[in-house]
Amino acid sequence: MVRYKRLVVKAGTTVLTGGTSKLDETIMGGLVKQIALLHGSGAEILLVTSGAIAAGREFLGEIGDLPDVHHRQVLAAVGQNHLMNTYSELFAKQGLGIAQVLLTRDDLYDRQRSQFVLDTLQTLLKRRIVPIINENDVVAIDEIGDVFGDNDMLSAILSSLVKANLLAILTDSDGFMTKDPRLDSSAKRVPVVEVIDNIRESIVGEHSNPWSRGGMRTKIEAARIATKAGTTVIICDGRIPDVICRLDKGEDIGTIFVSN
Repeated sequence: MVRYKRLVVKAGTTVLTGGTSKLDETIMGGLVKQIALLHGSGAEILLVTSGAIAAGREFLGEIGDLPDVHHRQVLAAVGQNHLMNTYSELFAKQGLGIAQVLLTRDDLYDRQRSQFVLDTLQTLLKRRIVPIINENDVVAIDEIGDVFGDNDMLSAILSSLVKANLLAILTDSDGFMTKDPRLDSSAKRVPVVEVIDNIRESIVGEHSNPWSRGGMRTKIEAARIATKAGTTVIICDGRIPDVICRLDKGEDIGTIFVSN
C-alpha cells in the first residue's frame, strides 16, 4: 500500500544534472526506478521535469554564460528531444510508457484549456501511462523567464488541478532552513511548516546555481499555492538515495508544508 495515491514529483535541473552542466543518466535512472516502484504499488505519478536547456547546451557543446531568451528557446527545442529520449529509454527498462505534456501558463489559467489538460492527464493516468510535464519554453517566453520559476510554480498549479495528495519538490538542499546555509553554518532544517505566511522574507535567500531558475523563494510560493488546494508539499534533497520511496513511507526527510 502506498501512503500517497496521487503524487506530483518535480525534479529540478540541479538534481537531474547532479550540479553539473549536463544530464546525469545515473541519477535520472534512479529517479525512474523509484517512480516505477511506487507505480507498481498502485500510485499515480506525474513527473514535472526541468533539464531541457541543460540538455540542449550539452548536445550543442555550448559552455559559458547563459544566453539570451531567444537562444535559450533554441536550446530548449534541441534539448527537449534529448531529455525525452533519455526518459523514454529509462522508463522502457522499467516496463512503463510515458507521455510528453508541454504546457504554458495560459494552458493552466484558462478554464476551458485547463479542463482539456485535466481530461488528458486523467486519461493517461487511468491507462497507467506516466505523464512527463515541462514548460513549453519554445513558444512562451514567460515560462523561460521567472514566471513559473523553473517548473516550481507549474508543479504547484498542476498539483492543484489534478488534486494530488503530495507534491514532492526535489532540489539540492535539505529543505527549508532556519537561515541561509551559504551564509550561516548554524542553519537547521525546519521539519514542518504549518503556516507559510510566518516565513520571513529575509531567510528565504536567492538561488545561486547558474544552470537553473527559481530557488527557495519560488518553492515557498509553490508550497503556498499547493497547500491552499489541499496538497501536502515536501521540499527535500533529491540526491538522497530512494528519496521518493522514503517520503512515501513517511520518513523525516526535507520540510513538510501542511495542507490547509
